[in-house]
Amino acid sequence: MITRFYRAAYARALMLSETLRRMTLRALSAWLAFISPMAMADGDLADMGKNLSEGAKSVQSSGIVIIQVIGFFSVAGGILSIKAMKNNPQIKPWMIALAIVGGLLAMGIAEIIKRGMNQMGMTPVSVS
Repeated sequence: MITRFYRAAYARALMLSETLRRMTLRALSAWLAFISPMAMADGDLADMGKNLSEGAKSVQSSGIVIIQVIGFFSVAGGILSIKAMKNNPQIKPWMIALAIVGGLLAMGIAEIIKRGMNQMGMTPVSVS
């Protein structure tokens, strides 16, 4: 009978400690969520728009660099797959040509954008 009492008391103590832990984590999370916007609120809506546009510019330039790197690896993979074509019948010549041409276009994306802007009469900007 005393063993049941100890087991019941132990289970209640475990449940209480788990509940207290959960409540502590909730309180800490709520406090951080409440305090965080106040600590970082140093501008107005115009500053938010300005920061958004600066972020979009940096994403654009890094995206173009990523596309150029992918193009380089596509050309390299196309050239290396020429050798593997004789051993692997699943590699077709049009796949190799597509990889090389697509890679060259991806590597020259910055120049393509600059020339396109010149032809449309827009002021060319530095993309990368």
